[in-house]
Amino acid sequence: MLFYTDYSLETLNTFNVKAKADIFIEITSAADLEGYQRRKKYFDLPRLILGNGSNILFTKNFQGAVLKNSIKGIEVVSEDNEKAVVKAASGEDFDTFVQFCAKKRFCGIENLSAIPGTVGAAAVQNIGAYGQEASQTIQEVEYYNFETAKIETIAAKDCKFEYRGSIFKTDLAGKVFITAVTFCLSKNFTPCTEYGKLQELLKDTPIITPMIMRRVITTYRASIIPDPKEYGNAGSFFKNPVITEAAAKKILAESPELKTYPADKGKVKLAAGQLIDLCGFKGANEGKVGTAENQALIIVNLGKATGKEIHTFANKIAKAVKEKYGVKLEPEVTIV
Repeated sequence: MLFYTDYSLETLNTFNVKAKADIFIEITSAADLEGYQRRKKYFDLPRLILGNGSNILFTKNFQGAVLKNSIKGIEVVSEDNEKAVVKAASGEDFDTFVQFCAKKRFCGIENLSAIPGTVGAAAVQNIGAYGQEASQTIQEVEYYNFETAKIETIAAKDCKFEYRGSIFKTDLAGKVFITAVTFCLSKNFTPCTEYGKLQELLKDTPIITPMIMRRVITTYRASIIPDPKEYGNAGSFFKNPVITEAAAKKILAESPELKTYPADKGKVKLAAGQLIDLCGFKGANEGKVGTAENQALIIVNLGKATGKEIHTFANKIAKAVKEKYGVKLEPEVTIV
């Protein structure tokens, strides 16, 4: 395990913004975490766990220790005619894991294809797309507990999964380092096509398999999300706002064009991208920052923008939506 000082993070975040870490440590095993904890002068610093850097915006240098998750490995723990239990190391690329499962016809996460990030981050964020969420197939999460200095596991039912959230963003934030996630996947494939666009894309496909679903979704996402290598971005910048049915009724009376989606009892979900689009920000730009031409929800770095410039632009969007619709947009991206 190596410790680096004054380490550049520019190539380790998909917004491609310049930032540095006081201390940078690459974690490849639980033993590395034990070694990190024994070095008190580093362990006592503020810490940031970094995966693929696809859901983070650095607005400044990080004054503390960045722990880069590079723990790898995928293991089929068990399988029968109905299901397969698969354990993936937290530093594995999540899309690589989805491909592994789709090829084996282990089903339940194929709609999450082409989502950037690591397996560990998928559990933290409870990622979701096109009718599926990670929490629907997660069985348990393994982590290194900094308070007990031990590897522990937590069942999915205790992870407090919610829309783009989990216990790892609340009660256990900063206290643990996820080392692996175990998924229970079906071997009986039933396509999840409740998302309208998928129905359109698959209408001429007579036979759908997990790999076909994966290819369709990967192609579609590539058509609406800019390649971070060309225009830095983190995918969806804001969460879709969830509001009460009463609030939605009031908004729809004035703006009937807004789309709504089912949420928890007594609540509905609005499409953040549509709200932003209707405020005139789709394809808009301001200096070195803008939104994607095909999806207003994606903020892009048009060329050497700073994290602060991107954050300022995001705040401008959120303010416009609040003023027009009275709806608060919350970032899905972690702001540092």
